[in-house]
Amino acid sequence: MNDISVETLNGREDCVDAIEQIIEQADKNIAIFSQQLEPLLYNRPAVCDKISLLARTNRRANIRILAQSTKSVLAEGHCFISLAQRLSSFIEIRNPNTQELRSFAESWLIIDNHSICELNNPERYEGSLILQDRPLIKEKLEFFDYAWDNSDPDPNVRRLHI
Repeated sequence: MNDISVETLNGREDCVDAIEQIIEQADKNIAIFSQQLEPLLYNRPAVCDKISLLARTNRRANIRILAQSTKSVLAEGHCFISLAQRLSSFIEIRNPNTQELRSFAESWLIIDNHSICELNNPERYEGSLILQDRPLIKEKLEFFDYAWDNSDPDPNVRRLHI
């Protein structure tokens, strides 16, 4: 049996390290709940390459991204958007459609059923990296599933084929 591990994250570098650490451990499922795709955390080669590799090599891969808004990252580009366009069978980006979910202030990265990087203040890069707390992660995934069910496909991800 694995022991629960909790690490406090203070600052952007802690968050980047935690995200890169657990994204390497992804076998099948990635669930991200984000405000604006946090480009300083997620639009990084180590993260994007791992997500792309997972989607291309595991036909059961399921990468779900909930973003309150993607408008701010469209101009600069974000690998999640291009990956979702290219690998739409495995990667989907949605936007919450209820006020409660659109004002949700945390940011989560959940890997399979074993790890979560939880930023309770994403603007200040403060949160926790929690490993092997399966009851907590189950609870967070249930909320994520509720939010997913109350969201719509992100219109900014659609590709126009001419």
